[in-house]
Amino acid sequence: MKKILSAMLTIAMLLALCVETASAAEFPDVPAGSAYAQAVQWVSQQGYINGYNDGRFGANDNVTRAQLAAILYRAAGNPAASGTTRFPDVASTAYYVNAASWAAAGGLINGYQDGRFGVNDPITRQQVTAIFWRWAGSPAASADDYADEAGISDYAKTAVDWARANNIVPAKDANRFAPADNATRGEIALILYNYMNRDSQSVTPSAGNSAKVLVAYFSATGSTEAVANTIAGALNADTFEITPANPYSSADLDWTDSSSRVNAEHDDVSKRNIALVEDTVDNWADYDVVFIGYPIWWGIAAWPVDTFVKANDFTGKTVIPFCTSSSSGLGQSGRLLEEMARGGDWQEGQRFSSGASAGTVAAWVNGLNLPAAPTVTETARPSQQKGRTLVAYFSQPETTNPNNMTTEEANSTVVINGEVLGNTQYMAQVIQETANADIFRIEPAVPYPTDHTTLVAQAREEQDRDFRPALAKNIDSLSSYDTIYIGYPNWWGDMPMVMYTFFETHDFAGKTIVPFNTHGGSGFSGTISAIRSLEPQAEVLDGLSISRDRIQDARQQIVDWVNELDL
Repeated sequence: MKKILSAMLTIAMLLALCVETASAAEFPDVPAGSAYAQAVQWVSQQGYINGYNDGRFGANDNVTRAQLAAILYRAAGNPAASGTTRFPDVASTAYYVNAASWAAAGGLINGYQDGRFGVNDPITRQQVTAIFWRWAGSPAASADDYADEAGISDYAKTAVDWARANNIVPAKDANRFAPADNATRGEIALILYNYMNRDSQSVTPSAGNSAKVLVAYFSATGSTEAVANTIAGALNADTFEITPANPYSSADLDWTDSSSRVNAEHDDVSKRNIALVEDTVDNWADYDVVFIGYPIWWGIAAWPVDTFVKANDFTGKTVIPFCTSSSSGLGQSGRLLEEMARGGDWQEGQRFSSGASAGTVAAWVNGLNLPAAPTVTETARPSQQKGRTLVAYFSQPETTNPNNMTTEEANSTVVINGEVLGNTQYMAQVIQETANADIFRIEPAVPYPTDHTTLVAQAREEQDRDFRPALAKNIDSLSSYDTIYIGYPNWWGDMPMVMYTFFETHDFAGKTIVPFNTHGGSGFSGTISAIRSLEPQAEVLDGLSISRDRIQDARQQIVDWVNELDL
């Protein structure tokens, strides 16, 4: 059903999260004056953490990895999950099975090298902090050191800085962080309370904006709706929910079930023409700016949005896409929507994690150069300026079907939320998100075969002939980029020959090249030296190489590497 809502109601609802409710449960083991008393009341009222049957909250009890996954899953709105698990220690009937699948798929809580989730293992303060930091999108951060800073593991250092800068995780006495201490239920309650309510007061209407703004969105699990409402609140905008006439059920959204509705629609393009309850908006001509929001499905915008875009004329309007995703970036989704739209000035969009705070969303909105908005004084985002960053990559996944893969197909791919990505493609998308970069896929004019035997034979033949496959397209406006991340798989101890065409076609003089690759055991081989020979006037860094056996769980390694580069 169409919804044109008052954004002021959204603001009131957001601010209401910060109000302590008198009717919230009281627990005998939570003193009224304790540091986490208000947080305990709040998480109990929200249903995120419940008390015990004996009436206690268990404030000093440790929290296990499975329990934390369940808490975060509830706080995220119980998003659709597979109901199945790849972890041998997560029973299919366990209360946390969906939570564990969701947390692992989103890169929040990764399994151990032996394949287990570690359901009963207590979780430490630095581990909890790193998990919340990943949920926030792994932002760069710096803060004053703790007295025990040396005891904080490298993987958690930026996360701890972020938590301190944003008042997420309370310090211990004597300016200690106590990274190895087990996190308690009381501490988790306070951390979750601080995280969910951080920066909520910053969501204020931009009263000086004279543009009429609409936020249209399709939300499958509630994550996109939350972001849409925050955007509307920041801009005094109206909202319009894109609602399928035949709504999606949890079973429909189960991408692990090959017979599910979304899989059927993904496999058959003709089934993606989704009828909507309403596809046009009252007073459409009055709107100057239209935000369009959606979850990412298989690397593109969820297809119910296509119907809305095709049904409306965007001529004369500024259009800004945004998406929610646990891992995939905006990718080419905005460009593809623009291609099917009638007119409109389409802008670079933004991807948000399901745990994005109101402050994070509002900060992005307030930094946009919207038309007829004299009060907006922020400069354009980095991706709209000269001197920006580009991620260029070649990747050759040998299948797009997540089910019943052969060993060779599995070796060339990673499956993220049901979307099959090439190993190097996944690295490229994580780098793009972290570096706020543009992205370009290197493609040969004649596509490579997906059959493994044929592909490896062709790759060997091209090397033996020193062949240069033609490119399908070149990079536009290369001069506007200062830093280019360039990625490729290792084929027969070298770059695919299409990469030689790519380097010989483009002039990277004066630019910084940051290589990255995926491999089956050979690392970069001699490819860094080859790139330096091909581009002698560029600064070529040493780069990051990740084995195909570790790429599934390498998101955090990639994020940390990008954030630590001195560019």
